[in-house]
Amino acid sequence: MDLWYGSLPDFVEYASGGGFEVILAQKFERLHRTEASEGEVRSWKHSLRALADVAAKVGEDDVGVLVEYHLPLSECRIDAMFFGSHASQPRSVLVELKQWTQVSLEDEFSENVLVGPSEHVHPSQQALDYAGFLTDIHSDFSSGEVALQSCGFCHNLDAESERLLRDGRFAPLLQVSPLFGASDGDAIASLLREQIGGGGGMSLVRRVRAGRFQPSPRVIDTLAAVLERDRDWHLLDVQRKAYNRIVAEVARQQQQHKRSAVLVRGGPGTGKTVVAVQLLAEMLKQKYRAAHSTGGKAFTTALQAKFGGARHVFTWNMSLRNAPDLELDLLLVDEAHRIRKTSDNRFTKMSERNRRAQVDELLDAAKVTVFFLDEHQYMRPDEIGETKLIVETTTRRGIPLAEYDLDTQFRCAGSQEYMEWVDWVLGFRSIPPEDWRGRYRLDFTTSPYDLDDFVEESTSNGETARMVAGFCWKWSAPLKDGTLLSDVVIDEWTRPWNRKPLNKQYRPEEHPYTKWATTTDGEEQVGCIYSAQGFEFDRVGVIWGPDLVWRDGRWTGQKKQSKDPGLRMANGEEVTRLLRNAYRVLLTRGMKGTKVLCLDQQTREHLVKSTTSVLELA
Repeated sequence: MDLWYGSLPDFVEYASGGGFEVILAQKFERLHRTEASEGEVRSWKHSLRALADVAAKVGEDDVGVLVEYHLPLSECRIDAMFFGSHASQPRSVLVELKQWTQVSLEDEFSENVLVGPSEHVHPSQQALDYAGFLTDIHSDFSSGEVALQSCGFCHNLDAESERLLRDGRFAPLLQVSPLFGASDGDAIASLLREQIGGGGGMSLVRRVRAGRFQPSPRVIDTLAAVLERDRDWHLLDVQRKAYNRIVAEVARQQQQHKRSAVLVRGGPGTGKTVVAVQLLAEMLKQKYRAAHSTGGKAFTTALQAKFGGARHVFTWNMSLRNAPDLELDLLLVDEAHRIRKTSDNRFTKMSERNRRAQVDELLDAAKVTVFFLDEHQYMRPDEIGETKLIVETTTRRGIPLAEYDLDTQFRCAGSQEYMEWVDWVLGFRSIPPEDWRGRYRLDFTTSPYDLDDFVEESTSNGETARMVAGFCWKWSAPLKDGTLLSDVVIDEWTRPWNRKPLNKQYRPEEHPYTKWATTTDGEEQVGCIYSAQGFEFDRVGVIWGPDLVWRDGRWTGQKKQSKDPGLRMANGEEVTRLLRNAYRVLLTRGMKGTKVLCLDQQTREHLVKSTTSVLELA
């Protein structure tokens, strides 16, 4: 999907003649159902004109050009791509454009670029990452049939800023993905002439536009290698039954050319993600077009970091809002409880809102859409994923739906009884559980220092351990020097929340959520619900705040005690329900044991009594 394509002479004429940005803005609005920002329109006007001025020097008419090419299953767009050949080899040059006039570097260690106070990836790195994305998942590039070269073009940079972007730390990068400045017009033209000046570009650009989502063998091998060496990803019992049904359904729909859907329900630790990722690996191995999608940033980032070179087949529900109809053979919607009413965001015009339901977008994107759902894990009022939604939507559209329930527990030391206690004590089931002693360890404390000892003792024994808490304290951004504020305060005891993500791009393995969960830094920080969801550890200390309390024989959500921005639009019983969901997640992150510090006395007494009564009856 792109905003414009054509020949090099046409591109030069349109971009140099004025009004090209209007054409692009109109196409953008038709495709994305919202207006382009002023900054984007300004960039199209000035940056594309600068690019056209240098591209005009190539001297070959049969060069194809793509403008604003939307990466498959992504929200990212490539500014411009040129297509042609060299020595009979089809080739493309990818260009990242920047209007920046001045940049700075924070210090001698930083590889991010500062434009004013905002951090950005180096333009050549951004272009190289986009090229890597295409090489991983686009059929023409993943097959190796079309060679790909990336570069950055900063046509407004002053001399000092350009020098900074050519600093020695970027030398390895610039060798593979060059950077061009305002005075490098001849150099860009030379690169284009060398790479794509042999003609054949118009047929190639049409071929690439029609190309399909097809991950490379390297992506498939990466997935398979991780799954093979990590026993936690192996299928057992009812997981295999659901897996087999979905494999058969994908093959079936290739012949019938119709849509179908599968709903797989299961609580925390029942292996929904194991089934999803195993399906992803197997379907890609069999040359089907498959992708994994979620509505949770932390969860998707964790999977992208886990599977490294295969990260581009893990995406977000929002990224599928403009996916071509039936682009995929199989879409695996994990954490389907986080499906939203629509994919509208803050940039969507009011007149364009609520035009299309997100669940319909997910069904439209694939021949077979699988929803992995836990009815009690949605965290925000705008998260509406539940069985009723899936059943009603598929029924309305005449899409066959198969349903499966995963009821075997593989988390919390396989203790179904402990998981049942969590659901029972929070009011999600009415039948008391049986004794879980000997299989799982649950303890209570009245001191936060006990949680410190709990985490330290676990990690010193070679286990993974973290502390998590209800969202009852503000979550501050890091100071300029990177220092974290100790927002979580209990009497004299203080700790910072896990590092808050900044408004910038992160590599999955460098994202603050991933680093909190996988590095020793996380042992000194407290995780909130949004960073903890999707992760699991050997042992977890839970701080139960005053946002959810036990009063008069029932759970009561106290909205004023919560700092969660997700609760702003919730009221009454909805607040209580969302908070019960949140603590259900926090209480089920520990594989071997959980220790709970409850700050409200009545609530603590209720939890302890509920635990004691179950164990005494057993």
